Amino acid sequence: MNGHGIRVILIDDHTVLRDGLKLLLSLEPDLEVVGEAANGLAGIQTALDTRPDVVVTDVGLPDVDGVEVTRRLRELLPESRVLVLTVHDEDTYVFTLIQAGASGYLLKNAAGHDLVDAIRAVAAGKPWLQPEIAQRLMNVTSGVSHRGSAAVEQDLIEPLTAREIVVLKLLAGAASNREIATNLAISTRTVETHLANIYGKLAVRGRTEAMLWAIHAGMAEG
Repeated sequence: MNGHGIRVILIDDHTVLRDGLKLLLSLEPDLEVVGEAANGLAGIQTALDTRPDVVVTDVGLPDVDGVEVTRRLRELLPESRVLVLTVHDEDTYVFTLIQAGASGYLLKNAAGHDLVDAIRAVAAGKPWLQPEIAQRLMNVTSGVSHRGSAAVEQDLIEPLTAREIVVLKLLAGAASNREIATNLAISTRTVETHLANIYGKLAVRGRTEAMLWAIHAGMAEG
């Protein structure tokens, strides 16, 4: 993110929706829409041309879908965060997009201020899930195993050190690196080291996927 605010591009095949989003975001002094596209391939090219801080994309696009857009952008522009804005609230969509590299997931029925908050969060490197989706994912583990959440959690977290487990639990609560550092009285650089180790041990590709992993493991407090 540069000193002039958060640069955003919009990918959605509905012109009226893009126009409405541009108007909404134009009211925020720290947000700037620097490009838009009506399909996935054009959106990828627009992102390559503008190198935005945040890409807001739909899932259902006329050519390549939002999953492929997300996957390609995370490979081509790893510094750009992807925020999914869609009508689909099924868990499979959420998991697929997160695994592809999305940093946030928001439904189109959300309030305007929620979109603004989500853009700011993912631009700052914080995972963002619409609250009702996050709460539902936290409850998924209730049906995963009859052994009880403690047994499931113990099996899943065995590769992690005690400190890494604490860091992961804080991450599951959507804490930022600075918040984790403050909570544990360590430096942000040490937090980054712990997170890198966690990603490697759990074979996840980033912060948001690690957060969802922790939610599935029952490590988030609902």
